[in-house]
Parts: sequence; structure tokens; C-alpha cells
Amino acid sequence: MSALTTSAHRITRYHVLVFIGCWLGGMFDGMDSTLMTVVLPSAIGDLVHSMAPEVIGHYGSLVGSAFLFGWMLGGVLIGMVGDRLGRIRSMILSIMLYAVFTGLAGLSQTWWQLALCRFLTGLGIGGELVSITTFLAEVWPERSRAIAIGILITSYQAGVLVAGTIVKFIPFWRTVFFIGALPAVLTVLLRLTLRESERWMESKQQMREDYRLLGELFAPEHRRNLAVGAIAFGGLLIGYWASLSWIPAWIQTFFPPSEGSTQRAVATMWQGSAAVVGCTLAGWSADRIGRIPTIVISYAGCFLSSALLFLTNDHFSDAIYAESAALGFFIGLAQAIMYVYLPELFPTRIRATAVGFCLNAGRLSTAIAVLFVGVIVRALGGFAQSAMLFAGAYLFAVAAAWWATETKGKPLPA
Repeated sequence: MSALTTSAHRITRYHVLVFIGCWLGGMFDGMDSTLMTVVLPSAIGDLVHSMAPEVIGHYGSLVGSAFLFGWMLGGVLIGMVGDRLGRIRSMILSIMLYAVFTGLAGLSQTWWQLALCRFLTGLGIGGELVSITTFLAEVWPERSRAIAIGILITSYQAGVLVAGTIVKFIPFWRTVFFIGALPAVLTVLLRLTLRESERWMESKQQMREDYRLLGELFAPEHRRNLAVGAIAFGGLLIGYWASLSWIPAWIQTFFPPSEGSTQRAVATMWQGSAAVVGCTLAGWSADRIGRIPTIVISYAGCFLSSALLFLTNDHFSDAIYAESAALGFFIGLAQAIMYVYLPELFPTRIRATAVGFCLNAGRLSTAIAVLFVGVIVRALGGFAQSAMLFAGAYLFAVAAAWWATETKGKPLPA
């Protein structure tokens, strides 16, 4: 094993460069992912000429589902690209997809054009999260890997914060999407400064000799880890995209159509800021008390925070900011611990594909769930009731954790 991937070696300047490249990719990933949720009432209202909650819920759910279907496919397909062609190529492909099509979304003239752009954006968003976590896990020294990945996942939530900040100062949804195209510049930095994962290079020859990737992925020794990973992360995804991501639309119901944009943006900023803290603490918690206890605490916290937010507010107040922050903290903790945990379950030759499968298998059910948000909003009488229904998915993840394998203190599988 080379100096780059030997666990005993100290953190070098190149490790820091890798981290910065991955962190920026994740930050722009979170930004482009979240821009739509913050401007959703404005964008959908402009394209369909109605600000009625049931109309926003209906078309917003269609656009949201298209995005999540793209995310699901991107996570799996670009994960396979990463295993076949390398981690750097998959990172660059992902960034180009989500940057270019976020920018093109600003040119949309109909809701279905917006949905198509968001589907293609989703391909890149899903692929990038798989690529950066797999790459960093393989390059970073073993001793501090969990902490490094936990801090890496702050990048996505920092992107949420950036998205809220952009919308606070630039309330025009088309301009917001044009700004979302800027991450394409990052591909030049990655291409010029980063070199391929040496763990991947060492396994490349073996893959050429015997590459039965999908067959090995579903081999008996991996099935339990795949199932637990997919169920646990699927619970987070349903809770996030069918519940938390609708907070801006829910907040809008407390205001006339011409007001509320500032409150939506500020709530998103509070949520993103607290999530950064949660992500930062995930690696420390994983090393201190273990991966599985951290998973249970984070998902239980997501459910309880959702109940506090959605069941105790019948008018807008500053308490919503604090409660959004509490939910954001546990979301960040849950998201980061899963990105720490999943790469530790699988060998190098199938790692990106397996992690991509776990991260995105649950996204199919999530996309279907989001598709019905509009229907459920009408049936239950509001966004709060619908969001709380889907927040119950966090409890499925808590249950799945009891069958999970603890990886604290174990080396990354070769």
C-alpha cells in the first residue's frame, strides 16, 4: 500500500487539498439541491400562475419527484462510473451535470421544463455525494477518517445555508438558478490538482480480470449491509424530502402571496447552520460512542424535532426559526453518520457502487412519496399534517439500526 493510503501516515498537504476539493463539490451540491426548495413557491407560482397551497403542492411534488428520480439514478449509475473509470472522473461528471442543468432551469417557461432540468440536476447531485465520500474515505488516513468524513458532510449543509443566503438577498428565482451554474468552474480545479485514488488504482487490475460487479454486490455476505443501509438512509430521505424540504412552502401559508420570502430564506439559513454543527459532531460521536448509537440518537432526534415544529405552530413566530434549527441539527447528524458508516461496510472494488445503492435505493420510495405530497396536503388539510406523516419514516431507520453491524475501530475493508 502506498504512502497516500497507509493508515499510519500523517495528514499531508495533499490530503488537505483533496478535502478542500471534495468539500467544495459537496457544498455546491447542497446549494444547487436546496435552491429549488427555497424558491419553490415563487417559481411554481410564476410558471402556473397560481399561489394557492394546493396548486403549489401539486406541481411542486411533480418537480420534486423528478429531481429525486434523477438523484436515485445518478447515485447508482455514477457510483458504477466511479468503480469502473475512477473517482475523479465521476466527481467531474457529477459537478458538470448539476451545475449546467441548474443554470438551464432558470430558462424554464413551463413547470415540465423545470421538472426536466431538475431531473438532470438530480443525476449529478446524487452522483457527487457518492463520489466525494468514497474518494475521501479511500485517500484519508485511517485514524481520523470518521471525523474527516463527518466534517466533509458539513459541505452539503453549508450549501443549504448558502442557498438560503442567496435567496434572502436575490429573491428572483431565475437569477438564483443562474447563480447555481457557477460550480462548473470547480471541475477545472479538480482536474488540475487531484490524482486518482490509489486504493482504486490497486484494485483496477483485479476488476479487469474478474469484473462481476453486480453479482458481487448482491453476494450473501453483503446483503444484510445493503438492506440496513438502504432502509436507514431511505428513512432519512423520506423524512428530508417529503417533510423538512417543504418547510419553506409551509411557512408561506402564514403569509400573503407577496410576502414571506425573507422568512423562508431565514428559516433555511437557520436549518443549514445547525445542520453544519450536527455534521461536524457526527465523526466525533461515531468514534466516541459508536456508529450505531449515533444513528439511533440522530434519527430519533429528527422525529421529535419534526413533531415540535409541525404540531405546535398555528401561526408564524420566531420559535419556528429555533425549531427549524433543532431539526436541522439532527438532520445533519443523521446524514453525516450515514456517510461515515456506509463506506466502512464494503470492499474497495464495489465500494462506490454499494454506497450508491444504499444511498439511492431508498430514493425510489422517496420520489414516490414526494409525488403524493400534493394529494396528501389536500387530503390532510395542510403541509404540516403531511410533513408529520412522512416524518414517521425516521422511526423505520431507528428500527433498521438494531440489525446494523458496528464498525467502530475497524479498518476500511480492502
